[in-house]
Amino acid sequence: MCGCDDVHQTDYRGRYSVSRNGFKCLDWTMADDYPNQGLDDGAYCRNPDGVGESAWCFVDSDSVLWDYCEVPMCPMENFDVSNASSGCFNTQRYNEIYADIERIKDSIGNDVDRSHFLGGIVRLVAHDFMDYDMNANIPMGADGCLLFDHEKNVGLSSIWCDSCPLKQMYDVKYGDLSRADFWVAAANAVVYLTSVNNELDLRSTFLWGRETVDACPGSNDRLPTSAGCQEVEGVFLDRMGLTWNDAVALLGAHTLGRGNAEFSGHHGTWVQNSREALIFNKEYYEELFGRAWAPRGVGTLKQDWSWKSRNPNNQASKMMLNTDMCLAHFRPLVFDIDDDKECCSNTGMFRCDNHENRQCRRHPRNKESVLAASSCLGGTTPNSNNDP
Repeated sequence: MCGCDDVHQTDYRGRYSVSRNGFKCLDWTMADDYPNQGLDDGAYCRNPDGVGESAWCFVDSDSVLWDYCEVPMCPMENFDVSNASSGCFNTQRYNEIYADIERIKDSIGNDVDRSHFLGGIVRLVAHDFMDYDMNANIPMGADGCLLFDHEKNVGLSSIWCDSCPLKQMYDVKYGDLSRADFWVAAANAVVYLTSVNNELDLRSTFLWGRETVDACPGSNDRLPTSAGCQEVEGVFLDRMGLTWNDAVALLGAHTLGRGNAEFSGHHGTWVQNSREALIFNKEYYEELFGRAWAPRGVGTLKQDWSWKSRNPNNQASKMMLNTDMCLAHFRPLVFDIDDDKECCSNTGMFRCDNHENRQCRRHPRNKESVLAASSCLGGTTPNSNNDP
């Protein structure tokens, strides 16, 4: 990873930990004084607030206090370093989006609303790119266009509206950027800010240049529903051209945020509580495999699964969608929930008081999804493996 000369390498978030004269970097002790500068990442070269000419660090030496680092300079042709009205990204503006998302997050006074905001940004971007169809004449994809009044996108207008903090931030400060690029950068910021020890930093993978379109008729028809297992395969594999590993990893984003009965008709968090719904880790997979899930609302269009409460308006309720439960398994079998929903997922581990403690039937299919889900789980449940 490199650092940009135009901002004196204040953007550098790599892992150089030795100075140019061979001294070992020390842990930063002033991270609280310089928030969002990467100082809490560890003993690495940084340039907080551009106080130096380039990246540097305090060093383990009896003769000198600090030293510059030999961090590579990013090629200038990769960045537009002109004024902010250019409509182009440079690293400084990208980092400012991170800081502004964190500022809004910290201004929200409770975990329920905060998880709705953070999870909503990720859902906004997901719904933007999940209409991609590699087989269509108009592929769509990440183009900054959604049909906000469609039932599949209900609730997203509380994230992107004229009075919403995210759109107000965009209009005032980043309106020269394409909406499509801004949404992706905002979601990247959420992943970074909520990941364990801020380990999921997607800055080095970000490419700008997406074009915003103002009309995307039919995009809602390409989005998945929560109806059953075939939705996952149809959208992610058949139309988007992804693998089962990709699809299962994307579903893991349900760790963040919550469902709301007023919006999607599905209410609750995918993890234990709203505080846990602020952490981007693998608890989604832990909950999926480690609970006795029972169907809720059987016979309705909003049927889902819960283990805490059968009252859809209970703020404490936990939930999984049918598309989530498709991944639940005991090797080498997966649940046959397309044909059988009046059952419980894990009667061998916990007693399921609903549906007479009847175990859901299992079906030997989608072995690739089984292997992908096992990989994301990272071992048996529970475990502390949260490696990126």
